[in-house]
Amino acid sequence: AAGARRGILIKGGTYLEDARLLKAVALDKTGTITEGKPKLVQWHVWGAGDEAAAQQMAASLAGRSDHPVSKAIIQGLEVPGPEAENFKALPGRGVEGVVNGVRLVLGNHRLIHERGLCTPELEAELAIHEKQGRTVTLLADDSCVLALFAVADTIRETSKQAIVDLKALGVTSVMLTGDNTATAKAIAAQAGIDDARGDLLPEAKLDAIKEMQKRYGA
Repeated sequence: AAGARRGILIKGGTYLEDARLLKAVALDKTGTITEGKPKLVQWHVWGAGDEAAAQQMAASLAGRSDHPVSKAIIQGLEVPGPEAENFKALPGRGVEGVVNGVRLVLGNHRLIHERGLCTPELEAELAIHEKQGRTVTLLADDSCVLALFAVADTIRETSKQAIVDLKALGVTSVMLTGDNTATAKAIAAQAGIDDARGDLLPEAKLDAIKEMQKRYGA
């Protein structure tokens, strides 16, 4: 009951008692280590794209998604976009849809790399943002990247102390996130977490937890 009043759901007394056996804990990044309220801090077209068109196309796709990063983009752009058709979420990667007859994706580094749209120049630009702990989302059509959107989330004031407290109890903290590895390590360093693993799809997070169970036990 005390936990419920603080927004913590525990499935039963047995699980609460078993917590004394914990040797390691896996933590997500967004909304757990960080505030979960990312903001759009920078965006620009890539190449010779049209800024107004890119803004509207990104708003169209971001407006259909409930992901925190998409919400940050739509709030930061503050422009309405035309209705996106054939909208589809791409788990662990982003979203896609058709805007004004053009098939577009709004997604992460992994998605753009998988589609063969990364270039050395783009990789260098992404690395600059990622080392600052930013999450970069890219707008692209079938042939090229059209724009980049850099989103930043702030670490919770209580996160660093929570990690210190866990270490004092002999519990190892591991961050598992779908965000890129460079951003994950930057945020983890601020929180005092030594083991940060990024670029994980949902099934990869599950595999990581199974590996932790073999390594640490509880």
